[in-house]
Amino acid sequence: MPIHVHGGSVLLARLAEAGVPGERLEWSEVLCEGPVPVEADDEVFRHLRADWLAEHTGDPAAASRIAAGLRAQDEALAAAAARDELVLWTGNEWFCQAIALGLIARLAPTGARLSWVTADDHPDRPGCSVSELGEAALAQAFAARERVDPATIALAVHAWDAYRAPAPMRLQALVDDPAAFAAWPALRDALMLHLAEWPGRDDGLARTERQLLAALVDGPADVGALLRACGRAEARPWLTDLLVLARLRRLASGDDPLVRLHGAAPPELTAEITEAGLATLAGRARWGTPVRWLGGACLDAVTPWCWDGERGRVVQWT
Repeated sequence: MPIHVHGGSVLLARLAEAGVPGERLEWSEVLCEGPVPVEADDEVFRHLRADWLAEHTGDPAAASRIAAGLRAQDEALAAAAARDELVLWTGNEWFCQAIALGLIARLAPTGARLSWVTADDHPDRPGCSVSELGEAALAQAFAARERVDPATIALAVHAWDAYRAPAPMRLQALVDDPAAFAAWPALRDALMLHLAEWPGRDDGLARTERQLLAALVDGPADVGALLRACGRAEARPWLTDLLVLARLRRLASGDDPLVRLHGAAPPELTAEITEAGLATLAGRARWGTPVRWLGGACLDAVTPWCWDGERGRVVQWT
């Protein structure tokens, strides 16, 4: 009996409604953001993740509860992988691609039987393409699922290690080789978005931070409006309200913040751009990024690598 794995309960419920056979397992994480250091064992990794998630949901006291939840879903996933086929339902956007990357790299070397379902991008299905399929299309997609083949597994292991490295150049070197992604083209596109989150060479801004500031030029906006604005700027929208809020809080930090926040939390929270934000967006100033995690790297204002937008790659800061 196949076991369907996805990061959201809505799609899993719709699979049941569509009569797609199999059990369902929700495995929910935000692996495209926050700490994923390569040297951490499973337990340390979960606690690092829980601390980050608790901080960015505005409830630091919830870290132990979140860690317990992450442990429980990992144990459920391992038990499922030991007894039957796992079917990963994967969108082509970076949020879903990061989860698929982590799960394949973790599970495939254990001998787990992995299949996956993806869906072609469609103008009416931005973001997580599989979550927008209708009932008939869900059944058809399941019937057309493919085994995760050895070439894809080898790529996942290599890319996951490079993503978790404390410096970006291994990942950049991998992305520089399109032929390496013949088995998984969408992963290369997703990892390129990740690399563009390194501080910009000229302004110090990540790609999505720049999108948020640009969306605020016309006036204050709430998290929902900013999420939609960032979505319009992406071929495959991947940010969530949590990720937008994390960026806003980062931009609002320090002695010379780039945005000013009003209200404690969504939906009441709104943001407006400051004079420093306008100057940075216009290229008249360079922002010193606060401490933050990007894959396996911990960044700060003196991080020696940056994103060169003209060359479309991460380079060493000079």
